[in-house]
Amino acid sequence: MTDEVAPIANPYLAAIKQRRALAVPVAGDLRDDLDAVVRAMDAGAWLSPVADDFYVDLTGHKQALGTAADGAISTFDSAVRSQPEEVEPGAWQTRWRNLR
Repeated sequence: MTDEVAPIANPYLAAIKQRRALAVPVAGDLRDDLDAVVRAMDAGAWLSPVADDFYVDLTGHKQALGTAADGAISTFDSAVRSQPEEVEPGAWQTRWRNLR
C-alpha cells in the first residue's frame, strides 16, 4: 500500500485563467471605443483649437491605456506560464485565497 496522493488540478492557475478571460474583452472594448473616437476626430467630427488639444490628449491616453492593457494581459500570461497544471493537494495553490 502506498501513501502517495494523486495531484489535483491547480485551482490558482484556474483562477488566473478565469480572470484573464474576463480581462481580455474589457481591454478589447476599451481599444474599440477609443479607436472609434479617434476615427471620428480624424474624420472631422470636431474642428477647433480646443478639439486639437482634446485630440492630442485623446491619442496620448489611447496609447497609455493600450500599453496598460497589453501589460495586464502579459502579466496574466506570465502568471499562467509560471504555474503547473497540477499540484499536490497540500500545495499553497490549493489555499492561496487564505494566504495573507
